[in-house]
Amino acid sequence: MENCMEKFVIIDGNNLMFRAFYALPAMTNFAGEQSNAVFGFANMLVKIIKEVSPKYIAVAFDSSKKTFRHEKYLAYKGTRKPAPVELISQFPIVKDMLKAMNITVVEQPGLEADDLMGCLSRMYQGVQNIIVSADRDAFQLINDNTQILYPKRGVSETITLDIGNIKEHYGVEPNQVVELKSLMGDSSDNIPGVSGVGEKKALQLIADYGSLDGVYENIDKITGKLKANLIEDKECAYLSHYLATIVTDKDLGYNLSDFEYDYPFGSEVKDVFKRYQFGTLLKKDEIFNGEDAPATIKVERIKVDNEEDLQLLVDKLIATKEMSIYIDNDIFEIYCDKEYEICVGTDLLSCGLSFDKAIAILKPILESADIKKIVYDYKALKHILYPFGVKLNGVEFDCVLARYLINSLARPGVTALQVFNENSIDTLDYAYGLTVVKSLYYAKLQEMAITSLYYDVEMPLVEVLFDMEIEGFKIDREELKSLEQKYREEIVALEKEIFDIIGHKFNLSSPKQLGEVLFDELGINIANNKKKSTSIEVLNEIEDKHPVVPLIIRWRSISKLYSTYIIGFEELLDSNDKIHTLFNQTQTSTGRLSSSEPNLQNIPIRTDEGRALRRMFVPSNKGGLICSADYSQIELRLLANLSGDEVMIDAYSKGEDIHRRTASEVFGVPAEMVDDKMRRSAKAINFGIVYGISDFGLSQNIGCSRKEAAEYIKLYFARYPFIEKFINDNVEYARANGYIKTMFGRIRPVPEVSSSNHNLRTFGERVAMNMPLQGTASDIIKLAMIKIYNEINNRGLKSKIIVQVHDELVVDVYPGELDEIKEILKTGMEGVVDLKVPMLVNIESGATWYEAK
Repeated sequence: MENCMEKFVIIDGNNLMFRAFYALPAMTNFAGEQSNAVFGFANMLVKIIKEVSPKYIAVAFDSSKKTFRHEKYLAYKGTRKPAPVELISQFPIVKDMLKAMNITVVEQPGLEADDLMGCLSRMYQGVQNIIVSADRDAFQLINDNTQILYPKRGVSETITLDIGNIKEHYGVEPNQVVELKSLMGDSSDNIPGVSGVGEKKALQLIADYGSLDGVYENIDKITGKLKANLIEDKECAYLSHYLATIVTDKDLGYNLSDFEYDYPFGSEVKDVFKRYQFGTLLKKDEIFNGEDAPATIKVERIKVDNEEDLQLLVDKLIATKEMSIYIDNDIFEIYCDKEYEICVGTDLLSCGLSFDKAIAILKPILESADIKKIVYDYKALKHILYPFGVKLNGVEFDCVLARYLINSLARPGVTALQVFNENSIDTLDYAYGLTVVKSLYYAKLQEMAITSLYYDVEMPLVEVLFDMEIEGFKIDREELKSLEQKYREEIVALEKEIFDIIGHKFNLSSPKQLGEVLFDELGINIANNKKKSTSIEVLNEIEDKHPVVPLIIRWRSISKLYSTYIIGFEELLDSNDKIHTLFNQTQTSTGRLSSSEPNLQNIPIRTDEGRALRRMFVPSNKGGLICSADYSQIELRLLANLSGDEVMIDAYSKGEDIHRRTASEVFGVPAEMVDDKMRRSAKAINFGIVYGISDFGLSQNIGCSRKEAAEYIKLYFARYPFIEKFINDNVEYARANGYIKTMFGRIRPVPEVSSSNHNLRTFGERVAMNMPLQGTASDIIKLAMIKIYNEINNRGLKSKIIVQVHDELVVDVYPGELDEIKEILKTGMEGVVDLKVPMLVNIESGATWYEAK
């Protein structure tokens, strides 16, 4: 093969897209469009262009029509599962990208991509053909003028196969590839081959006899079962030969010049990369022609390593009244007109300023509300500055919060550099980079109509959450010790009882050992041939099949409480016996807050033992109280409001018991005749509908047949018709737009709703049904928290909001302030938003969190 020949790269489009799709994690852009396969394809293409420097490129795709192979053998590829919708949706995108690159896409009815590559590789003289494919069928196309670039791992690592090394890698010459497939078949294409002949045996037959014809010409030399199979499946072998042979002699009607392309790429390609947020590709300046590139902004970088220069910077910031600031580990940078690197050290050997001295000099700037600041992770920065007595003010924009609002599915916890990379910002000037991110994100917030959500909800909430984290929740150490002893003794007693029943000790924490005891030693059977799991779901199913199972369930429950909430809390107590949870503002896709280190939102309340844990939580001041305010049925009230269902609105407006009203409507009895069982069933229906419950799920919840449950759901929608319409409309909206919104405009991308995977798709549908309710409830309680926090501070009270658990707010009430706090909570929570139905709040108080519930 002559190196001076022009190179013609022929890409197996389908194969590379499939490979990229399964090699890379799911990716979505701000609009929720799937793009991982396109990203992988684009990266591979750029790599090939840079390393191979081809003059011509073609990308071949399979036709959607049946091929000549189907005419010969109807079962051809008949065992293949349909491609996932998430992948199918990306084929138009990759073709649009190729069009923008002026790369020719080759498709013809009746021919597969393999055939198109075969024909293209034989059509033109004087070029070196390089076929890019991970399909081993293509190996038959290798000759003196054609080689294969074979992706070895995902789409990032390749090997080159040519006439000189193909046998070393694959065991046969190119002209023997079809012979091999004829004997061994190909399960992926449903090519039958010969029964009982796998790759190893087929390779040996080809090595011995050279070809399929050679095998049958020497059939008498073969013995035993192999000979019998070859004779019986001779017709299948030759059919397989036909099916495996790639077409190479069809004129596709192209001139070689049709495969010239544009490189470096122009602005249209850059626009595609921007739309799908291919940040790493956008940063590769060398792949673009530069015609549309804006002038590079040269950022002057100045090191500040003494007090005099830092004071000069302070004076400058006072004059300019705007800045961006980035502090993380050993990086401390400020940008106004230049990038100022504050050189700080932590020990005597470090050069520059000490960190605390630098902060002391900058304190007036950091605390000034008049100097507007762009930051990266507002709350984290407040925590960095807090030990130095600095109260951060004037924060105008937090890039982390904006990124979260723009795409709530974006991976949380990323670094500033990763955000720069996502947005094609090629800089190591951190503070300057934040100003660029701010301009991009602010425009996106405006485009998505969520600036109000950003500035009125998320930004002011930071101050509330920060103070809650600093305040902490006091733990009664004596109660903690009492529970520790109680649970430890019960764990020991349970283990003894379990081991006595089984007859020997084993590791109760080991799923493998526990499974062997339950299913092998005790011979417990699981219904419906389920896997022998030791999950709590399975244990609950087999609870009545052996006396030891309830003991194991109890042991597991108590052990988890002991390790997570007793031992776990002991390790987290500060010198004031307080624990300080973190409230995560950017973790959930619905806008809900989450809690960690420790997770106070997950303290179990359905069991007596779980509820008892709340006895540990006490007021921080002697004579104080814990006050809990909890929205009553907020999601159902929002369902009535957002759906406009007159029956449900009427029930709430009259102050009726909604579950009793639903029982009356569904079971067809007067409200006064609804018994407790009917009400419990109606409650399960009401809350189940919000989460898209199925007839099976409802039947399990209320203990009826699946047929009865289906009838209850049908009756429910008949009595509340606007609710059914609301739910269906949300699903259709998500399907059409790829996202769903709350009443306040918060957006949650829902790519799952179009998934080909049934479980993912039904999950997406449930998200579309519930997110407008759960997300709106989250927005409402956030607004209430801000209002209540401000009111407490404005009145100069000493009580503190300390915990939020979804629809519940917990206040550490200072002695003598209970009545005022209750009034603030009621007014703040019930009056924060106007709905068609009243918002009601249940408020309780007590000496512990347990008593306040």
